[in-house]
Amino acid sequence: MAAFRRRPSRMIGISLCLLGLALAGCSLVAPAPAPSAPRNDVAALVREGHHAEAAQAYAALAAPNSADRDYYELKGAEQWLAAGRPAAARQALAAVSPAARLKLPVLRALVGASIALAGGDDAGAGANALRELARINPPQDAHDAREYWWLRGRGEFLSGNTVAGVRAYIARERWLTDPAAVGANRQELFSQIRAAAVRGDSFAAPAHADSVLAGWLALGPVALELERNPMRVNAALAAWQARFPDHPASATLIAAAQTEVRAVTTFPRQVALLLPLSGDAEAAGVAVRDGFISAYFQQDAASRPRVRVYDVAATPIAQAYAQALADGADFIVGPLTKANVAALAPLTDGRVPVLALNFLAKAIPAPRQFYQFALRPEDEARIVAQRLVADGRLRGVAIVPDGDWGTRVETAFTQELTRLGGAVLDAQRYSSSQINFSAIIRSELQIHPVPGGRSTHRADAAFVFIAGPPSITRLVIPQLKFAFAGDIPVYSMPGGFAPNPHANSDIDGMRFPDMPWMISADPVTAGVRAAVHAAWPANSARWDRLYAFGFDAYRLVPALRSGYFTGGAEISGMTGRLRLDAQNRIRRGLDWAQIRDGVPQPL
Repeated sequence: MAAFRRRPSRMIGISLCLLGLALAGCSLVAPAPAPSAPRNDVAALVREGHHAEAAQAYAALAAPNSADRDYYELKGAEQWLAAGRPAAARQALAAVSPAARLKLPVLRALVGASIALAGGDDAGAGANALRELARINPPQDAHDAREYWWLRGRGEFLSGNTVAGVRAYIARERWLTDPAAVGANRQELFSQIRAAAVRGDSFAAPAHADSVLAGWLALGPVALELERNPMRVNAALAAWQARFPDHPASATLIAAAQTEVRAVTTFPRQVALLLPLSGDAEAAGVAVRDGFISAYFQQDAASRPRVRVYDVAATPIAQAYAQALADGADFIVGPLTKANVAALAPLTDGRVPVLALNFLAKAIPAPRQFYQFALRPEDEARIVAQRLVADGRLRGVAIVPDGDWGTRVETAFTQELTRLGGAVLDAQRYSSSQINFSAIIRSELQIHPVPGGRSTHRADAAFVFIAGPPSITRLVIPQLKFAFAGDIPVYSMPGGFAPNPHANSDIDGMRFPDMPWMISADPVTAGVRAAVHAAWPANSARWDRLYAFGFDAYRLVPALRSGYFTGGAEISGMTGRLRLDAQNRIRRGLDWAQIRDGVPQPL
């Protein structure tokens, strides 16, 4: 898919597992060598898709003194995975004896690898799966071989081993006989390549690579353009096809990608852009406009829409909206401020779609075809809370600024962390002019000086969450280290980082989410970012995030107009992974990084 992908929950994972099993006509792992045939009622439960009930039935068959106990525990774990309950699968696997690695090596390894991959979509999960699979040789039974190479491919991609991942999917295809299963295998490989391209993994082909392997790897740079900037990808797709005309991906995958590119780059005839280009919000409005126009110039001149810009600071929003309609607008982007968005909503009737660049208050219902896109700090705070829980850091302290912004961030962060089972042990505020944070640090972390030794701090704090600009993180983190609390991991908001490798050496170790525009080093993002900085060198660093916001607003127009978000599709934008929720709000997923030697490195 072009510039977006339909994402399964957490990973290209269990849902694809079930799809792959259906296409291959098999279960997760081969039943052989089954010590005895499962009871008819269990087999029926499996066939009918009642996986949780089947898992419970297998658990009942796993009598403590049964010689077949390990087999049934493993089959139960398989069914818990199919039911989407990895925790129950891990519990079943824990009941399997160590002897199963000798008695049932293939079944034990495949189930163990499946459970590892169900535990996350990161390099750690991939490494765990590969460790399980390393215990056995590639199976020669067709059923087992399909599952082995499928799990191996996923594990290699998650571990950043692109070449090995591609080879695994190619090896799996040799064991597939059903054309539908072959097609599904190639589609999943293409999805893995696209995800790897966005992560920045290497696609360098090894020496003497055959044309099939080389062709898949050559799709990496093309896939990156599909994801980040589809307005420039058609030439790359055509060049790839000319180079690899007989490649397995050429017949269907590339044709489908070209169709989808048309869907997300076909604009209406005229777009109206409603922004504050004077007054208090002028600087922000101008930055969004310039990002929007930057995306406009990425597109071929022949396919660009006509764009008319209206200053809603100089003209009342109702009048500007009416004028845009009278001028023939087929799609409206803006306004930017919450007040103008709230004023515009009751004026629209759904005949001309609107992409508002802020969110309505929850109490205000959105009209038909009224879409909303915003860089909300509350959403970013929730993303940090979710990552903390995923990292196993459930309890910690927060340092947030005074004022409305700090209150919104603290409330969203605390609520999300609490909802997920964590707790904020203490939260303290600072003023915008504050330089010395020692009192806050001593109080929150219960610093106790030790004469002649290192100070001690509370042992129950697993994180320090800092909300604020780079000037604050560069002050707080060194003071944490000075107080001998530098061993506590620091997490910050996206705004806590700004590119500056010399100044950022003080915040080494800080973890934070941010948009690709700010932290991605991939050549497509870097090229667009450099073009904007060259066009507006005086203000680009300060308004970087708003340039990216305007760029993505332009990209959203054809995607919303074509209905392409239907079914959970995403756009890999400059501000994050963009999806449309049930309330017609654009939601963002962010990338994670950690500062190392002053430079953000992907996590």
